[in-house]
Amino acid sequence: MRSRKTLLVCSLLLASAGFAALSLTRGQEGSPVPQIKSVLPQVESPAPEPRRPARDPTGLPPLQQQMYLCAQRGGDWLRRANRPDGRFLSGYVPALKTPLEGDHYLRQAGAAFALARLATFLGDERSIAVARQALLTLLLDTVLDPDDANIRHTSLPSLVVNRLGAAALLVMGINELPDPGEDLLQQSEQLCAFLRKQQAADGSLTCADAGMQSDVDPEAINFYPGEALYALLRSQRYRPAPWKIEAVRKAAPFYLAWWRGHQNPAFVPWQTAAWVDAYMLTKEQRFADFVYEMNDGLGSVQYQQIDPRHPLWIGGFMEWTDNKAVSAAPNVQSACYAEGLAEAWRLSRETGDSARQQRYREGLERSLQFLTTLQYTEGNTQHFADWYRPALLGAFHASHQDGNVRLDYAQHALCALVQYMRYALDG
Repeated sequence: MRSRKTLLVCSLLLASAGFAALSLTRGQEGSPVPQIKSVLPQVESPAPEPRRPARDPTGLPPLQQQMYLCAQRGGDWLRRANRPDGRFLSGYVPALKTPLEGDHYLRQAGAAFALARLATFLGDERSIAVARQALLTLLLDTVLDPDDANIRHTSLPSLVVNRLGAAALLVMGINELPDPGEDLLQQSEQLCAFLRKQQAADGSLTCADAGMQSDVDPEAINFYPGEALYALLRSQRYRPAPWKIEAVRKAAPFYLAWWRGHQNPAFVPWQTAAWVDAYMLTKEQRFADFVYEMNDGLGSVQYQQIDPRHPLWIGGFMEWTDNKAVSAAPNVQSACYAEGLAEAWRLSRETGDSARQQRYREGLERSLQFLTTLQYTEGNTQHFADWYRPALLGAFHASHQDGNVRLDYAQHALCALVQYMRYALDG
């Protein structure tokens, strides 16, 4: 999903370490803003969510039933893509009937997180077990910090596997499981401690290891800090701690200022997820205002009307190049925006904002319907050999011009579908 910088030295390190992972590091300084008051009342975190029973889609409205079956197919593909060693196949190149080269630790972690989220929602015990095993396997590539045994991060440096993003995805995956167990929760807390360590005095979360700030990709700020903030709040589900909410509060002024100075839509989805959760825990209006400020303009980069020349584009999102939207064929990256819209819709329902509720839901449903056109189904795989078809069924491909399948395509599409279904069924 993300544009990542490939380094030759990284491939050598990856080969010697025994697992292939490409990574990018992203980051950029934000402009200073007046500090928002950080001394606020402590918030009691909610009790763990109850285990959800297996879902029955037969009584759902037609659109929700379509989304349910789409998510179910995607989850089945992701489970089949899991190998005996606990890792997932990185993807496929259907035109060549061959696996996709270029494994990636962050995509592996994202796939485990998505499968845990979907399986828990569906009550699919088999997929829950697969997600748990995938997380355990990925945790083997983490180590305790030599200077602090309470901090855990990936064994390879951020130049190879971005530690901030990896820790965030692992924490999210662990805390999506219905019964993580004490061992996994302990490691989740150690990863959270690493996220805490990465927070600077101005509230920002650094995407680089100590002394390596000059190597940070400027795009990093659009992704990893939002993931980290969201992960801290998701970890409140099983291990609530006041410092986690305070860390998020401390970050608010920095990232609000950065957003106002840059307005990059890629920044919106993960930050939206973080600030919606922050609002749900604290009911502080500034978090809701931040979400609305980011998402109110998102409709301007979505194809909302059918174009007779490009009827399949409707619901997808334009490209963002040189600080402006560019009319181009949408792709599976639209799933990221759908994830953000699902959370913004959740917030608008919570705050009783009916106008935004309708607008966000319509944008979300358009984008999800677009994503269904990028999924391999029985109907659009008849030209493949019978023996090969199961390798593709349920997977999401890159675009209407690119049939390649990749783990992160499934991750973002499935997470968007699950959150839509979850919030639709809850009210």
